[in-house]
Amino acid sequence: MFSIKVLFGAKRAGSFVCLTALALAACDSQENTAAQAPAPSVMVSAARTEDVRRSADFVGQVQAVDDIQLVARVSGFLESKNVEDGAKVDKDTLLFTIEKAPYQAELLSAKADQAKAEADDALKIADLERDKDLYEKGHVSKAKYEATLASKEQADAVVEASKAAVTQAELNLSYTDIKAPFPGQIGKTNFSVGDVVGPSSGSLARLVRLSPIYVSFSLSEQDYLTAVKGGALSPEEIRSTKQRPNVGLVLPNGVKLEETGEIVFIDNAVDPKTGTISLRARFENERSVLVPGTFVTVVLEATEAQQELVIPQAAVQRDQRGAFVLAVNDQEMVEQRYVELGDQYQTDYVVQEGLQPGERVIVQGLQKVRPGVPVNAVVAGKPVE
Repeated sequence: MFSIKVLFGAKRAGSFVCLTALALAACDSQENTAAQAPAPSVMVSAARTEDVRRSADFVGQVQAVDDIQLVARVSGFLESKNVEDGAKVDKDTLLFTIEKAPYQAELLSAKADQAKAEADDALKIADLERDKDLYEKGHVSKAKYEATLASKEQADAVVEASKAAVTQAELNLSYTDIKAPFPGQIGKTNFSVGDVVGPSSGSLARLVRLSPIYVSFSLSEQDYLTAVKGGALSPEEIRSTKQRPNVGLVLPNGVKLEETGEIVFIDNAVDPKTGTISLRARFENERSVLVPGTFVTVVLEATEAQQELVIPQAAVQRDQRGAFVLAVNDQEMVEQRYVELGDQYQTDYVVQEGLQPGERVIVQGLQKVRPGVPVNAVVAGKPVE
């Protein structure tokens, strides 16, 4: 019995040794397989220097160069409305007509008064010439001559007053035709034909000039300096026409306006309440795309470009510490680099610190790698194996 137990124990020991050997062999095989696994392929792009025009965005509002409320200057029935609501009109286009008959009659009466005054004045001139001759010959007294002279001067004054009345009557008659003082677009008419209108009745309609047009906006002087040569210009140079930045607009629908504008006004002081300075840009607005009251994005772009280091936006990641990229060093190993970013430039970011020109950053395959692992770097634009 004893010999049988020993035999069974020996068999069990041998089996254990065999199993252990097989497990070790399997582990070695897995390690060899892992060691022989190829490095993951990632797409990289080199940090490069480009000519970058610094720019900054601000909120602006479109304002008409000329914006008026058309008000009747004389009272009367609105006889005709000569343009449709919303129509674009030229300067001196006839917009409204107020009944003319009362003012034509007033003018005729004023002219009649003028004729009467001139006839009376002619009579007084004859009287004066007669009395002057008699006075010089001693046939009338000085008092009589002076009375005739005063009467003639009064007649002269009446003539001048009658002329003024005629002029006023002519003006009143001309006011019955309401014309456009400048080219623009008329708004909704507030009265109908037949309504009584006058100076106290309110606006007949609104007329705005659409071309050219203003865009007003405000920004801190520091922001303005940043938008122009990175702050290299003084406020005096900024106000110089040659140094003013290019002005673009982005419409509320996200579309960039095709035409560019120019800054035509910079306020002479910073508002102490807001810490901002007011500016105004002018656009020709030939297609009437800009409408007064619209809020737009004003894009200021420096007149001259600067050499900046840029990388694709796809390379940038962020954590609690800030922005970083995964770079590939000369040993084809991944490194984490925290970077200080500047402005966004098209599809790139300007890098102010953290990278050198030519260093490679991963732009595709970021999810497959981590710092400290080897990679197979493929230049962007080439197929990844």
